[in-house]
Amino acid sequence: MKTNISIEEANRILEEQYIETSIIEISLLESQGYVLAENIKSNINIPPFNRSPLDGYAYKSEDTLNAAKDFPTTLKVIDSIQAGYVSTKSIGNGEAIRIMTGAKIPEGANVVMKYEDTEFTDKDVKIFHHLEPESNIVKKGEDIKVGDVVLSKGVIIDSAEIGILASLGISRIKVYAKPKVAILATGDELVDIYEELKEGKIRNSNSYTIAAQAKRWGGDARILGICKDNIEEAKKILEEALKWANIVVTTGGASVGDADIIKEVFHEIGGNILFWKTQMKPGSPIVVGKHGNKFLFGLSGNPAAAFITFEQFVRPIILRLAGKEKYDLMEIDSILEDDFIKISNQDRYVRGYTYKKNGQYYTSLPNKHSSGVLSSLSGKNSLFLVKANTGPYKKGDKIKVELINYLEVE
Repeated sequence: MKTNISIEEANRILEEQYIETSIIEISLLESQGYVLAENIKSNINIPPFNRSPLDGYAYKSEDTLNAAKDFPTTLKVIDSIQAGYVSTKSIGNGEAIRIMTGAKIPEGANVVMKYEDTEFTDKDVKIFHHLEPESNIVKKGEDIKVGDVVLSKGVIIDSAEIGILASLGISRIKVYAKPKVAILATGDELVDIYEELKEGKIRNSNSYTIAAQAKRWGGDARILGICKDNIEEAKKILEEALKWANIVVTTGGASVGDADIIKEVFHEIGGNILFWKTQMKPGSPIVVGKHGNKFLFGLSGNPAAAFITFEQFVRPIILRLAGKEKYDLMEIDSILEDDFIKISNQDRYVRGYTYKKNGQYYTSLPNKHSSGVLSSLSGKNSLFLVKANTGPYKKGDKIKVELINYLEVE
């Protein structure tokens, strides 16, 4: 077990851990937000035929070589086609067929002129300029051809992907299962949110914050409730959770006090401790382990510390278990809008609000930075990593921030 390690080493240890994903088959609409677990090849052309992208007239391009504004070419209208229908007639020289958007191009035609550029009656249509062959025709297979890999394994399924799958007639799809995350709060001082708040007690906000974070990143979160500072009770709860959960996250009991029991509980249930404590603020008291192929995270009971250590260490594991190949937060250059004068001998994550103005990103900082201050997280969308023994930072300094809600794409 490694102790008091750097953020970089902690991340390296976690990146080296084997990830065992699970593949399930679900209905198409249910698949939104999941990661595709198979390559999807098309068995049809899209569109399946040459079609018109507009309302107009289909005819032979060569019939209008000499068409001009003052000397239009007049063509005989022999049929009209609505979308979803096919004309039984073949266009000959000097003929045209009225056609609606999406309808199949009739045999013999190689161009479509939109209504607005013609003059027409029920019997004929005047064309005032020449169009080259294949103009205004969407070719068969222009979007997707038979055999094309239209969606690759690892793609996150969203609205467009669901539309593509629907166009191929696919109603069920193989995806990576969402990792199941069990969340337990420890501490004699805790009561649940529906309980009366008595003197000396605080409400269990951590479990709800962590559950929301887990869900946001694709986890299937389940709150286990509150456990007193009792090793046997915690052991029993976690042993049950490990029967179904891929990840166990606890808050509280990860430091060095008499009531900090989680490291011992992880040992008792057969966990292999990967590391304990990191050189970072907030969130130094963290214990991370594995139980077989399942992950154990003991986070600080301080709300801001639990939030930040979740984003740094738990979030990437959830994303990897969910089949995602990109799991680093997006890092951008920004300009600091507030002074930050604290200098620490440890790396420190400072929460901030980052916005874009006139092509430049700016980051403002809250007035409170304590690890126990949950309110300072509200409305914040970024983390500013202040490296150990650096600073002070002044308003106007150029900094780098990680955007909490966005992942790197490259």
